[in-house]
Amino acid sequence: MKNRIFAFNDAATFEKELAQFSNWCKENGSPTVCFQIHSEELDPEKLRPVWETLERVFPKVPWFGNSTSGNIVDCEKASEISISAIIFEKPTTKIQILQYDFSNKSISDIAHEIVEEAKQNPWVKAVEIYHCISPFSTTNLCEGLDALAPNIQIFGGIVCSPDITSPNSCVFSSVGGHTTSGLLVVFYGGPDFYVESRKISGWKPIGRNFHVTRSKGNVLYELSSLPAYEVYNKYLNIKNDNNFFYNALEFPMLYEHNGISIVRAAGASNPDGSLTMSSDIDEGSMVRLSYGEPQLILEKIKTESENAELFAPEVMHIFSCAARKAFWSKHEPTYEITAFKGLASSTGFFSHGEFLREKGFLNQHNITLVIASMREGAITKRGHAKGVIIPDEKSTRLPLAARMATFIRETSFELEQINSRLRVMNEHLQDVATTDSLTGLENRLAFDALLETINQEDSQENSWTMFLMDVNGLKYANDTFGHQAGDELIKAAAKAIKNTYGTNGNCFRIGGDEFAVITQAPLDSHYPMYSILQKNINEYNKKALYHLSIAVGASRLRSDSGIRKSISDWKMEADLNMYRDKVRYHKPVENDENQNLKDLISCLISVEEAKDSYTAHHSERVKAYSELIARSLGLSESSISLITHAAHLHDIGKIGIRDNVLTKPGKLTDEEFEIIKQHPVIGAKILMQSNYTHEMVQIVLHHHERYDGRGYPEGLKGEDIPIGARVIAIADSIDAMTSKRVYRDAMSLDYCREEIEKNLGKMYDPAIGKVVLEHWNEMVDSLLSMRTGRPKVI
Repeated sequence: MKNRIFAFNDAATFEKELAQFSNWCKENGSPTVCFQIHSEELDPEKLRPVWETLERVFPKVPWFGNSTSGNIVDCEKASEISISAIIFEKPTTKIQILQYDFSNKSISDIAHEIVEEAKQNPWVKAVEIYHCISPFSTTNLCEGLDALAPNIQIFGGIVCSPDITSPNSCVFSSVGGHTTSGLLVVFYGGPDFYVESRKISGWKPIGRNFHVTRSKGNVLYELSSLPAYEVYNKYLNIKNDNNFFYNALEFPMLYEHNGISIVRAAGASNPDGSLTMSSDIDEGSMVRLSYGEPQLILEKIKTESENAELFAPEVMHIFSCAARKAFWSKHEPTYEITAFKGLASSTGFFSHGEFLREKGFLNQHNITLVIASMREGAITKRGHAKGVIIPDEKSTRLPLAARMATFIRETSFELEQINSRLRVMNEHLQDVATTDSLTGLENRLAFDALLETINQEDSQENSWTMFLMDVNGLKYANDTFGHQAGDELIKAAAKAIKNTYGTNGNCFRIGGDEFAVITQAPLDSHYPMYSILQKNINEYNKKALYHLSIAVGASRLRSDSGIRKSISDWKMEADLNMYRDKVRYHKPVENDENQNLKDLISCLISVEEAKDSYTAHHSERVKAYSELIARSLGLSESSISLITHAAHLHDIGKIGIRDNVLTKPGKLTDEEFEIIKQHPVIGAKILMQSNYTHEMVQIVLHHHERYDGRGYPEGLKGEDIPIGARVIAIADSIDAMTSKRVYRDAMSLDYCREEIEKNLGKMYDPAIGKVVLEHWNEMVDSLLSMRTGRPKVI
């Protein structure tokens, strides 16, 4: 692998040099060649002669390039337009160029296409990227390219112009032409291709830690609750003027991300006191201001040049942040990279930002030096690094600024230790106030506080999910084995819940046997976590004295259509889903105690009907009408028995509705109607606690559903509604229409029949409704016999 370097001064001279190179290629077996262009000139018309000359002398040979803040050739400053012919001597080595325009595709889509293209070409070992300066963060690109195979190295830079404060930049290639808003990607690989990449920073932390209290994307709003700009103003006296960018470059931020220490430069200070960074900084993370220490940088350079020498590169690509030129202002711009001179032929440029994949993650850096070393085949010979002169610490007086920086760093460290101890004490006090003593989980106070925080947030991208959980049969365990058994079950439930959800969310005990989890984990992880919870419960039950079972109900704060629920609706939906889960796994137990409970429920029905003379015997009549309809449908005796029992119990939930709502003489308000609509859910809970069958609980829960899906509580539609509930819906309507109410008189049988006909397929199952109408006379006889002593209503 070789480089042949050209400096473009005029088209005629360049064409002559290319022709000589073309003859050399023919004499040497026509190796694979690709041309790379680095240019301080951004005008496409001034670059066009370069492209046209290349295509004239080397037709069909790929070329690519970018704008720069200065070009590098063999670790020295190069001409304004530098062209490198990359010569691949092994026939197995491959190269592919891709180019994208940000105006045509989203960054996420571009990243996905790059990953898919790499999958189609398993020979790829390295991905080199050239990214135009853009108003948006590079984070989406970095995260998207993390999906590339782990053995693929990624490196590159953000291209720029000689004025590093300018937003102007461009990339260009034989496959995509010229663009000022795009991304250039180069694949390298093959069985004989080897690559190694490294970075050099050299910045040391100074002063205290700052907590990122507010950020969004690449805009940093607050550090430790201060406007982000105020940190530079207060601690470094850097003003918000035209020199802010240059002054702040001397004190970039150190940021830990993906286990890597990243240097982040503030690109601009905004009127609201926020800072626009080159890439995202996560809210909740810690950052520190930093400063460059020359001796540390030179020692790092020496170490890395020695490591590179061991790799024996044939070609090196260098991406050096333009801001580092300012740091070495008393030296040549390429002062620090002279240590790599002599190792191999090198090309590169001064960039606006740098990319490097480390520990499986691609990160974008600032004020950093990235070097990619490449070769073909096994190591045959090694170049020799020139080396770097490191000042002798004994004979060199340490500058006052360096001594002051050390003093500030050490005193800040001591203050942070004191603050850390205070923070631990405060956290302990907070834990005492917000921790459940039995389980160690957060308590109801902490749960309500988090809900309040979520209620106040204005993010449109939140993905909160709430899980409400209930320990099944805790009352039975307490009554049978004592409260010690109940406590054991509660602690076991807490452990299973924390082991499942603790790393992904907040876990709370919010009541006696009630738990809650609030998480922002992705939706596709919810079912696997639920499966893990069941596995943890099963493992516990293998050796447990008391059987553990937990009902779980989930609710997302934002619906699939993007509508954000109120906190109360969010909790109510999770609670309803939890009781559905209880119903789903409910097992009936038939014994004397259970019969006593059922007798008690019959008494409750009588008590409920005694409250309101207008609805007296309503359940008995609905039971009779339901039996008649079920028999007319030709259902089995067991089904008829199930439906008639459910009909008798269908309104048991009204025992939990306030009397002033239930017996209100006038029209109900929307709020009151919402209260009434809870009675099927309340009824289902009562029956479930009394060990009625799953099928019967389902019928009671859904007897107010409509065939068209506009009923409640779940909005089930058509045959998704249990058939017993569909039967009771018509029977309930018949009795409701033909009964006198406090707010209206009884309706006629003819009117009742017309309403049923009118609502077939809407409120009622049309097949069941048709059977009712066919047996209407029998329904009328049954109705009149149930109302003994009342005149016939026509």
